[in-house]
Amino acid sequence: MAISAKLRWKRYINELRFINEEVDFVREISKEAASEFQIYYEEYCAKRGIDISELNERYSDRVGKLYESPTDDGGADNNPQLDAESDGALILHEPTSEEPVNSNEEEQYEKHLGDYQMTQDELEIHDAFNKVFRKLAMILHPDKISDDITPAEREEKLKMFKAAKAALEERKYFVLLDIAEKFNVTAPKNYKQQIRWMKKEIETLNSLLEKEMKTYNYLFSECETEERKDQLIKRFMSQVFGPEVFNT
Repeated sequence: MAISAKLRWKRYINELRFINEEVDFVREISKEAASEFQIYYEEYCAKRGIDISELNERYSDRVGKLYESPTDDGGADNNPQLDAESDGALILHEPTSEEPVNSNEEEQYEKHLGDYQMTQDELEIHDAFNKVFRKLAMILHPDKISDDITPAEREEKLKMFKAAKAALEERKYFVLLDIAEKFNVTAPKNYKQQIRWMKKEIETLNSLLEKEMKTYNYLFSECETEERKDQLIKRFMSQVFGPEVFNT
């Protein structure tokens, strides 16, 4: 029974690591594609004599609603969400009730996140990995690193300490496990409990990945022809300004 649980635990760790990497990868692609999408959008409109500023002003009410967050009670706000990136590019996506589980929190993990009540599994698992982090901190914390090692070795340990701290805060426990293995720090053995948490985490991250892959920036990165790019721009403009924009 214990062997079976441990093997399943390892499988879910690998799956969780993969989905986290996929989310990060897709987000990086979207970030890189943002300026390209914006430039192509502006060129598309310029070639057709479409004044973007005039459209934004004419449809200001509609555009304004797209910037609004969905209502807390899941009411009538079914408009797509519109986010403005720092480079001015736009990301348009359908709103979702799913929120990413991973977030940046303080070192002392909050048991309540807004109205969200952490489950008993989440509390106990975080506590178990907090103990792993504390053991690693006894080895990797700047004040604990021996003076007898080389500057390069010291820098490597500092990097691992920062990575371990971030992993605990963001609940990327598989990173903690990788670092713990290097220093023979024992991993928590509550395998079944961790499996329950990981299955829920994987489901949430898959929903997040699906949402990220529907952003216009990411969809633009997947377009291989001018025709596909033009079709995407038309979809984007129809969603922002309404389909009637092409009839004026």
